[in-house]
Amino acid sequence: MIKWIQDQSIHSIHQLVIFTYFYPLIFNKDHLKQAKQMFDKMKLFKAIVYRFYSSLITFLISYLLTRNLLASISIGVLDSVVKIFSYYFFDQVWAAITGFKAKPAVVFLTGLSGSGKTTIARDLMHKLKKKGVVPVMLDGDEIRKAIELTGFDEYSRKKHNLNVGYMASLFESQGNIVIVSLISPYDDIRNKIREMCGNFIEVYVSTDLEICKQRDTKGLYEKAIRGEIKEFTGISAPYFPPLNPELNLDTAKLSVTECTRKIYNALKQ
Repeated sequence: MIKWIQDQSIHSIHQLVIFTYFYPLIFNKDHLKQAKQMFDKMKLFKAIVYRFYSSLITFLISYLLTRNLLASISIGVLDSVVKIFSYYFFDQVWAAITGFKAKPAVVFLTGLSGSGKTTIARDLMHKLKKKGVVPVMLDGDEIRKAIELTGFDEYSRKKHNLNVGYMASLFESQGNIVIVSLISPYDDIRNKIREMCGNFIEVYVSTDLEICKQRDTKGLYEKAIRGEIKEFTGISAPYFPPLNPELNLDTAKLSVTECTRKIYNALKQ
């Protein structure tokens, strides 16, 4: 697996995401684990090399100024040690200031079309950015538009959902908070995605179907009822609600701000 990745000249997590989508059959759980371990090692190696490089620059500048070899070496080593410890303590101080310490997680919003998933996802992303955290957002519809390879039959939906789940797990493994907005109608697929992730927060946006229809400015539900759109979730295709989600949010009863606050609090736990 690792040799295959190297042979394909995949050197970043972003490239691996693309290959994961186009070649989903190549990747199973063991392959994903190997890939994540490889990228973790690459990340650690890069950090070590950068630390050495930084200390070397400090040493050279010190030597040019002092012409004292021993003093310059001491300054270079001291600079490296101070940076390591100060970075750790700064992380703690920053968490105290913002009231939020970022932990890698996948926030998985699932629900009917028009339930409010994407609106909540965007508001959560904005709130996290205000706290100094830049999350990764994966929107199912946007990914479909970017990669026009999947249909809407059961097999295609499951394949698409699993691919997005793979992407989310990979970004999470790199230390990111990942926000996924996806109808994801099949409970078995959501459970498989849960198994891929380390910290999976399933958010069921449980807005009633009738409310979703009222919000439908594009008229998609009407077209589905008339039979103009096939395999439309909630009308001509099933949606299986989560049995035990971490959060259940009904946007007919809760505002976007209240929904975002509940997810934000779940991330803090």
